[in-house]
Amino acid sequence: MIVKWIEALRNNLKTLVRVLIVYLVAIVIFDAALSRHEAHYMIDKIPAYWTFFGAVGCFILIKVAKGIAHLFLSKDEDFYG
Repeated sequence: MIVKWIEALRNNLKTLVRVLIVYLVAIVIFDAALSRHEAHYMIDKIPAYWTFFGAVGCFILIKVAKGIAHLFLSKDEDFYG
């Protein structure tokens, strides 16, 4: 069952990307619309700062992990030959 799900997601990749982008935009709008009672730090006054911070941090972590994995785990083309 899960294989069919993954296959359906792969076949509809453009739709999946659009849905996820809409979801991220909705989160940013929701976070910006929240009322701020009391800002403990100056950064807390910036609307949706922590949402952007989390999204950018997640993107950077993914890219760094992928780069490290590629560096240490990839083998030459004729490694097994």
